[in-house]
Amino acid sequence: MSGGIARGRLAEERKAWRKNHPHGFVAKPETLLDGTVNLMVWNCTIPGKPGTDWEGGYYPLTMNFSEDYPSKPPKCKFPQGFFHPNVYPSGTVCLSILNEDRVATSHNSEADFSWRSGFVGSAKPCRSSSN
Repeated sequence: MSGGIARGRLAEERKAWRKNHPHGFVAKPETLLDGTVNLMVWNCTIPGKPGTDWEGGYYPLTMNFSEDYPSKPPKCKFPQGFFHPNVYPSGTVCLSILNEDRVATSHNSEADFSWRSGFVGSAKPCRSSSN
């Protein structure tokens, strides 16, 4: 899949996100020093789930999209050292929906955010800490 398709899809998703997104969540493409927008890297903020140890917090996440998006999911990373059973020490998110080996053409940034509403407050430990 060409980068033009990925960028076009991300531009559409950005427009849809700006019109309607979950309360408290932030997702913005990176703005470069020259003022241009890089649709391939999104800086996000996820609110902590009420009733959990993460409640009241806002957690930064970076989504890096490849030229193969939406056939391949974005790489999602919290800051290094972020503590959560589904996050490797490197900050890489360990979640099957983000597994690159999984064949999926329906990925979109809004769907990728769907797991986040419960992520920072639910836990299913990763099997390996190699990432």
